[in-house]
Amino acid sequence: MLIDLIEQYSAIVQSWTVTNFDREGEDFRLKAQIIFVDGSQLRIRQMVIDGRLLKYAYQWQTQEGDLIIRWDNATHWPEVATFPHHKHVARNQDVTVMPSRGAELALVLEEIALSIKIPPDTHRDEF
Repeated sequence: MLIDLIEQYSAIVQSWTVTNFDREGEDFRLKAQIIFVDGSQLRIRQMVIDGRLLKYAYQWQTQEGDLIIRWDNATHWPEVATFPHHKHVARNQDVTVMPSRGAELALVLEEIALSIKIPPDTHRDEF
């Protein structure tokens, strides 16, 4: 659940908001945003049908809105080894499409946590 992940990564999370949540039985659509301690933000979109994550997109961007990494499963990159899962990684003015470990938001937050410098006064032992 999103709240559990927020708690797990609380050392890097400044704030978070659910901007849309539509649910019918086990099916749901979620849109949320996490602001990290460095000012960067993660925009989350998920669609779950019959208990399966059908579509997702997680866009991590700078405070100014510039892409850092976007993970998604749109089917437009069949040559990627982890198709349909892939990520768009921005470096300098270039964006490269690369294999991705999959759809789990926990994996995305793990990757982001490795990149964000934790301010000394917010460091927690469990992180």
